[in-house]
Amino acid sequence: MTSKDMIGDEYVQQVRTFGALDYTPQRICRLLGLSKTASIQLMLRLEIPGDVYHDAYRQGHALGEYNIDAELAKKAETGDVDAITLLEERKNERRERDLRYELFGI
Repeated sequence: MTSKDMIGDEYVQQVRTFGALDYTPQRICRLLGLSKTASIQLMLRLEIPGDVYHDAYRQGHALGEYNIDAELAKKAETGDVDAITLLEERKNERRERDLRYELFGI
């Protein structure tokens, strides 16, 4: 295995940004131009709680969701019925996803 096939921590910020955009791990690997070996390593690291990539990806994803919810909340405050409905749907979906992750890790 060559050094170009080893994945260090050099992509953490980019992974956080891609997580905020809700990109899949496969898409992230393609965008980063990783070799097959490095792609496998990154995808594995994204699944390991406590790994810097896992944490960055989840943090980015949470931040992306927050930004969307914040914009919807602003619109909901003005009485936008569609924003109110969508914000409530997102809250319910998030609760379900969080519970599924807490209970089953998925």
